[in-house]
Amino acid sequence: MNTHTMKLKLMATLALMLATFSMAAQDTLETHIAPDHSLSLELFGAHNTVGINYDRRFKGHDGLGFRVGLGYGYSESSYFMFLSHSIHGIAVPLEINYLLGKGKHHLELGLGSSLGYYHETYYLDAIYVPYGMSQYNYTLTRNTFGYFMYGNIGYRLQTKRGFQLRVGLTPSINFSDKYCLQRQWYYPYISFGWRLK
Repeated sequence: MNTHTMKLKLMATLALMLATFSMAAQDTLETHIAPDHSLSLELFGAHNTVGINYDRRFKGHDGLGFRVGLGYGYSESSYFMFLSHSIHGIAVPLEINYLLGKGKHHLELGLGSSLGYYHETYYLDAIYVPYGMSQYNYTLTRNTFGYFMYGNIGYRLQTKRGFQLRVGLTPSINFSDKYCLQRQWYYPYISFGWRLK
């Protein structure tokens, strides 16, 4: 399966999952079960560095839900002795997730996409030595839209008093087009939050 076909299938799956939001929201209104919703602060994961999330179940305390966030990410890497790269920006992670389990302990599974606006900088320090010492410094910067797809596998503690703790891994799904951000194959995360009334 080529990259373009795989990307289209993932985007179609996300669109279908988001379309279920209106159906599940209507079902929630009809059955009069107040869905859980919460705010949380997350470190790493889908935010890369730090971000805030709004999370809501479609019905009740577990099952299908969604998460929307706003975060800041920063990354720096070196490729060879003389080439380095840095990127930072603001992104909006969108995720459909499912909570398995009853009571306060849950397994959290999700699939999402993070869309953002980033500033990239490439640095090249080259030394030219054939007839003497010369040094060249090149810097290339650009502002660009970027995205990445991700999964979510984690543990969620939701106490009766409202405290929420989430820990887990965010596996990356990388594509090879010019807007897809290339990330490590997974990022750990930890999140602290509070259930809203």
